[in-house]
Amino acid sequence: MKYKFILTSIAVTLQLQATTITSLLNTLEQRPEHRLDMIDVKKSNLDSQSISDKLMPTVNIFGGYEVYSSPNGLVPVPPNKLIGMVKDQSIGQPFSKNIFREGVNFTWPLFVKSVYTLEDKAELLHLAAKEKKKLNLLQREALVVGSVAQLRYLESLKAALIAKKHSILETENITKLKIKEGRTPQSALFILQSNINTLEININNIEQNINLIYSKVDTLTGVSLKQSLPIRLKHKIKKGEIFALKPLKRKLEATQKEVQATNEAYYPSVLTKGNYTYSQGDAYNNGNTLHESFGMVGLYISMPLFDASKGTASEQAKVAYLKKKSQLSQTAHALKVQAKQLTREIKLLKRSVALAKKSVFDQKRLLKIAKVSLKDEIITQEEYLRYEDAVADAKAALYKAEAKKWQDIAQLAVIYGNDLRRIVK
Repeated sequence: MKYKFILTSIAVTLQLQATTITSLLNTLEQRPEHRLDMIDVKKSNLDSQSISDKLMPTVNIFGGYEVYSSPNGLVPVPPNKLIGMVKDQSIGQPFSKNIFREGVNFTWPLFVKSVYTLEDKAELLHLAAKEKKKLNLLQREALVVGSVAQLRYLESLKAALIAKKHSILETENITKLKIKEGRTPQSALFILQSNINTLEININNIEQNINLIYSKVDTLTGVSLKQSLPIRLKHKIKKGEIFALKPLKRKLEATQKEVQATNEAYYPSVLTKGNYTYSQGDAYNNGNTLHESFGMVGLYISMPLFDASKGTASEQAKVAYLKKKSQLSQTAHALKVQAKQLTREIKLLKRSVALAKKSVFDQKRLLKIAKVSLKDEIITQEEYLRYEDAVADAKAALYKAEAKKWQDIAQLAVIYGNDLRRIVK
């Protein structure tokens, strides 16, 4: 039984060692959310291809059987040739009431200016989709890092409250002896027990919040954590262009291309058409079976003279462009302000962590003195409990500052397009 317990402990230890913040972040590329982003990129590529396809020729084959109430031509017949046929009735005239037709036709746009511009628009949207895929991944990475940091904060806070509880329990044992000796009233024990009960309520609330974060991480990564993971800074964040703006910039450029395309709808377009038809039927004048064929190729120029819908479409595209431009400007300003605020805050939080660590050290020393003073009845029990609260509060401030620092680092990494797998370990 003991051997089995040891093996189980080793297996659990190995499993915990195998799960790191980096491996947790790596799972995000296997999640359905990332696959959906990849599908969006593929769709945008197909959208681009569909625009290019408009400049490709279309070729069709056809076949059919036609029945007419009066003889119809198998092929167009020039008048001079028809006169000879009328004179010699032994020649089957290419007219029949029942005609089989088969053949091929094609249409090929040679020049449509707006289509070339729409190709550029589609390519910009494809690039925007690729950049949005990366941005979405970075945002999910930031959520994971932020969640793990919050989890570490809650676990540390829980440990601090448990330590406070154990400390008060030690004091409770001493108080019981004092009550037994008649040196302390019974109410002193009730005060300690009330504090312990409050601590247990707070610990239970923290466990509920921890459970919520476990669910959040599981939803994001598909990994069920049993405890938080250590986080350390591997590399500093590379600053520069705000990456979070890139998809919006691409979309703005695409909207500008849309405006250009609507204006180019008034340009002349050039296309060529052609067909080849093979017809069969019985000549109406002598019943002989005829096989005739003919074909044509044409070059056409088309230019719209008036179309009110094109003017409206142009104005709509301009309004859409101005709206996106204003939204980009607004977002750019907000992100620049946020980046500056986060950079300053990270520096302040580093200082806060250092100060909080010193505060915890100092409060622990004061608590030791307070315990001796309480034992010697130099201070009251209420005064002693304030020292217990001060230690717990100092620890809470330390853990909260550390968690906030990691959350800020994760947000800043998203803004500048840094992969957190390069930043943390």
